[in-house]
Amino acid sequence: MGILDVFGTSHPWLWLATSTSVAYLFATTVYNLYFHPAARIPGPKLSGASYVVYAYHWIRGRYPWYQEKLLHQYGDVVRVAPNEVVFFRPQAAMDIYSPAVKNLELFRKTDAMDFGAGDLGYLWETDPVKRKAVAKKILPAFSSKAIRDKEPVVHRYLDFFVEKMKEVGGGSEGALMNDWLMWLGCDMGADLAYSREFNQMRDGKESDFVKMFRSTSFAGTLFQLARKLPIVGLIAPFCIPLGVWGSIPAVMRANAAEVHARIEKRGKTTHKDFMEYMIPNDAPPPTSKKEITHLEQVAIQMFIAGFDPVQIVFYAALFFALKHPKAHAALAKEIRDAFGNYEEITADSTAALPYLVGFVNETLRVHLTTPTGMPRVSPGATVDGVYVPKGASPSHSNTPTGISTDPVTQVVVQLSTFTAQRHEDYFTDPLEFRPQRWLPAEHPLYETRYANDNLKAYFPFSLGPRQCTGREIAWSQTRLFLGKVLWTFDVEGVRGLQYSFDRDFSCHMMWNRPELWVRFLPRKQ
Repeated sequence: MGILDVFGTSHPWLWLATSTSVAYLFATTVYNLYFHPAARIPGPKLSGASYVVYAYHWIRGRYPWYQEKLLHQYGDVVRVAPNEVVFFRPQAAMDIYSPAVKNLELFRKTDAMDFGAGDLGYLWETDPVKRKAVAKKILPAFSSKAIRDKEPVVHRYLDFFVEKMKEVGGGSEGALMNDWLMWLGCDMGADLAYSREFNQMRDGKESDFVKMFRSTSFAGTLFQLARKLPIVGLIAPFCIPLGVWGSIPAVMRANAAEVHARIEKRGKTTHKDFMEYMIPNDAPPPTSKKEITHLEQVAIQMFIAGFDPVQIVFYAALFFALKHPKAHAALAKEIRDAFGNYEEITADSTAALPYLVGFVNETLRVHLTTPTGMPRVSPGATVDGVYVPKGASPSHSNTPTGISTDPVTQVVVQLSTFTAQRHEDYFTDPLEFRPQRWLPAEHPLYETRYANDNLKAYFPFSLGPRQCTGREIAWSQTRLFLGKVLWTFDVEGVRGLQYSFDRDFSCHMMWNRPELWVRFLPRKQ
């Protein structure tokens, strides 16, 4: 039987389907490459034609490095996918994230974090008006006074970590920081967010909730990619263990139970957590399904935002300290010279230590907590001198290849903070860990070679109306962590220092990091 018989006579429907698909793919490829609103923006042709390359790098966990490579290759702006445009200059950050009318951002947040709960809470809310209404309630939780009031809670968890390292961290194998810092960040973040106690450090093991949450990192990435490239949704069931598929709803159910428990505890908590500002004692408790769903979303978002970035920075700070002995020694010396006893280590006192502050700054420069680039929908505006057209329809395609002919598909823009903070135009030795670049000129460890570093390219907490609301408490937590740990211990790397940030780290919805085993020895006097 000849090929024409198969396609033309015996199976005319197969011939029709095949020829139509080929013609459609050809037409849409031509459209995306030459007639799409973003077609004139430079970038690889294959990336402009389909989301396949974009998905490939996300699945590998190397998307931030891919963005960085393309921006070095193509210049200040690059089209990384049919509807995705990336910039890296500081002016682009100002143009994308700062413009606002009545404190409502002009470049709206994308729906990338919409997992179908029916409510986007606070941090994931795309509607500027709705988000502003929630912000009005929650922002007082991050005032200077509120942060000072929460400091005893932070001390309690950091002190407990120090005590646990005295118990388990002094052996020849040390302690696995991937676990212990996750437990520390999670225990502390849950208590600050809604007075929830995980007790993972106490028990020395991961809670079921956190185990489920961590397992969703890769699955969440595939979920987001499937909205842009639906064929990913077809192969995802074969890439993810069966048990993981139930993790996301299980996480949400567990969170809902905790929120209901927190509502019952109104007026009975031991400290004023973030949720207190959403359900104050002098207001009626939420009763409707809509109100409770909204509260559940806000709660889990505040919890995630309060623990994941913190444990990332704690890990990164220890990793870089152990990788750079001179910086480690300078940091430990400054801390030990500054404090006569452990009790003197406070948020205010550590803020006065220039090398410690510079060390934290450099950690956040080299290792961002959020690698996604904070995508925004273009309203039709000029970004860093480049006009980015407006779009209106959903950013994902309904075709298996992810190629869309819809002329009003959203054009999504973002700043590659990863690239900006590691670019030679703004930082000397951009890929090197150098805390001294942040020191005042009169400091004995300051080096004039870093005098021309442009700190306008440093955006660890974004900017504009959606700038991270928890930035001040995150700064103080990190300073306190390093201060207490390095005042108490001589810290040694046991295993993991052979790894490189650029070679061995990767990210999906959460960062994937190599194992870091650390020994905590009593400080030598």
